[in-house]
Amino acid sequence: VRLDEVGVAREFVDWFAGHVFRSGKVPCCVDARGADPVPENDSDGEYLHAVAEVWRHSRDGAFLARHWPIVQRVVAHLEGLRASTRTAAFRAAEPPNLWGLLPPSISHEGYSDRPAYSYWDDYWALRGYKDAVELARAAGEPRLAAEWAGWRDELEDDLARSAEATAARFGTDTLAGAADRGDFDPTSTTIAVEPAQARISPALLRRTFERCWREWEERRSGARAWKDFTPYELRTVGALAR
Repeated sequence: VRLDEVGVAREFVDWFAGHVFRSGKVPCCVDARGADPVPENDSDGEYLHAVAEVWRHSRDGAFLARHWPIVQRVVAHLEGLRASTRTAAFRAAEPPNLWGLLPPSISHEGYSDRPAYSYWDDYWALRGYKDAVELARAAGEPRLAAEWAGWRDELEDDLARSAEATAARFGTDTLAGAADRGDFDPTSTTIAVEPAQARISPALLRRTFERCWREWEERRSGARAWKDFTPYELRTVGALAR
């Protein structure tokens, strides 16, 4: 869309929307067998962002009208995921840093060994709520826009608290990739900056990417052993620039 190929993007989003489950769950991928039901909780927010990006660049009312019923189903599904960790039973049974986050999934390939409370999912959820609010306003639905804005703000507050609580729980001074692992994963943390634009601790964010840069220099100089360099790491360029 930024290269003025809006038609290509619109065609893809239209096609993928046909594979969204009746429940509002967005599949992580579609192959020859159809939509994949594996639990990857980033997909809901990514679909909402895709619809909003096409809408922002095209102002295509017919496109928005086609997707509006699906957007509502996806937001409802996303809210159901978020609500599952905001119950009295959950609060009594789980560490406080997990409150209000999306439930565990394997959307982060590094967590395929065991589903995790991946912040990757939560940052995409936040982006999705932000975009859903914009889409609701564009669709002339101020009541839904206001309700979804409340969910958006609640998630952003829970995310900010969780990030700091996770650092305290694991004794770190950087942002974690997953709230239940306390791992250092700046490549996945990049989306907290863009596209999520999350309101999180500036000190934790700064120290995360200062450490990222330091470790990159150590790899470059040979002072730090390393094996793989993934295309994902290019996202760090944008985060550092911002």
